[in-house]
Amino acid sequence: MAKTQRGKREQNKAANRTAILEAAQRVFVELGYDAVTIRDVIRQTELASGTFYNYFKTKEDVLRALIEEHVQTLTAELRRVRGAARSLDEFVHGAYLAAFTAVVEDPVLYNLMIRNETAVRSLYAESVMGLSTKALREDIEDAIRRGIMPPLDAGYLSAAFFGAGYEMGRILAESPKKDPAAAAAFATRLFLGGVHAFASGNVTPLKPRVRAAS
Repeated sequence: MAKTQRGKREQNKAANRTAILEAAQRVFVELGYDAVTIRDVIRQTELASGTFYNYFKTKEDVLRALIEEHVQTLTAELRRVRGAARSLDEFVHGAYLAAFTAVVEDPVLYNLMIRNETAVRSLYAESVMGLSTKALREDIEDAIRRGIMPPLDAGYLSAAFFGAGYEMGRILAESPKKDPAAAAAFATRLFLGGVHAFASGNVTPLKPRVRAAS
């Protein structure tokens, strides 16, 4: 009997936490993180007002929980794909396809991140978002060591890789026509062209254009 009661309590706790997270996601998207109060979140549930503090201390904790669960799962998948890649094409295309598919499968969460971009970026350095970008750089460095990627600046490349994916993900999340395969193909062709240009040495040096004095 005691074991059954503990099991029910754990189920209720899990259900309450899920209800709070789902309610927070809705109001963060609708109102924006800065405008939302804890009371706004609880009003979207059937829970008593004090229940919130049994699971979270602040609304920032809720935002962090929403994002970290998603990003941790996606980062693990991206690391698997990039680590198993046997060519530059597999590395780039596999990672973009996995990322864009995740956006299409859960556009609401991606819209949450876009809608509250300032708050999300404030979590970058110390949160799993920062760890995700660090993981990308490490995977690029590993790909260079394995010889499937030319020896380029891993910092610049990871920033470009992540930035393009983030902004293309924004378009996918907001577009009524969501095609992750087409987005991945576009990003892959774009990056392979750039990387191959560096590898071949056929990079045209940029020269500052000086306007003649009138």
